[in-house]
Amino acid sequence: MKFKVLFLLLMIPAFAQAGDIMVKKVKEDFSKGLDPYAAYWSQAPEVELSLMAQPMMKPKPEKPETSQLTVQALHNGNYVAFRLRWKDSEKSEAGKLGQFSDAVALEFPVKSNENPPSVIMGEPGNPVHMFHWRAQYQYDEEHGKKDVKDIYPNLAVDAYHMDYADSGKWKGATQDQKEAYMHGMAAGNPQSFAKKAVDEIMAEGFGSSAVRKDQDSFAKGEWKNGEWTVVISRALKRDKGSVLEEGKSSSVAFAVWQGGKDEVGSRKALTLFWTPLKVEGN
Repeated sequence: MKFKVLFLLLMIPAFAQAGDIMVKKVKEDFSKGLDPYAAYWSQAPEVELSLMAQPMMKPKPEKPETSQLTVQALHNGNYVAFRLRWKDSEKSEAGKLGQFSDAVALEFPVKSNENPPSVIMGEPGNPVHMFHWRAQYQYDEEHGKKDVKDIYPNLAVDAYHMDYADSGKWKGATQDQKEAYMHGMAAGNPQSFAKKAVDEIMAEGFGSSAVRKDQDSFAKGEWKNGEWTVVISRALKRDKGSVLEEGKSSSVAFAVWQGGKDEVGSRKALTLFWTPLKVEGN
């Protein structure tokens, strides 16, 4: 697999990025109340990155729905915030079967930044640390997770009787009783529960991704005028994860999904190279 990735990198020089992402130090609080349109973003240099369709794993997209991603970054000594903008003709928050969510992800190497692993999900023994925002997760955080009645308000048959019974045996059923009929919840699948807007994920190669429970990240996105503007804030230093240090360089990679164009999982646009990242010191 390493040889295949190397071959692709050599064959696609047009997607190499021209500039480093410079992370300027400011005094803002990036642990709460994130504002995608705050005045302080004018202090952060913009970097335009080219994205390509994910070329490695099936199902592959035929073309990238997102070809350009604008990135800015600031830090305050404890947290670093990334402001990400891309064109998207519609806001997609998933819900019904076959509907997918708009999303964006950051990826960082966990070990040496001088010799980072494969940008495609890392390698065994050489992991990557990802921060994955979804519009669907943000809806969960702001409004609560949609249930069957929210998604299919006119459904009259084949429903979970605990959710629809207004009287009788199942009135006032406990969450444990409901979960007995919701197998993802019963199995403890974190994707079945209401979530914060951003997940933290560790991976060491294809099919190895695992959601971290000890999350220390925040996100806020807004869609307007055919464009998403999303801010993802993470701790500079994460135990058993990636570490960004003031005055030092690192690497970062990006991926974007347009749910309304049926992008989900491996169907995405991404940077096929690590982008250099420099964190400003005192």
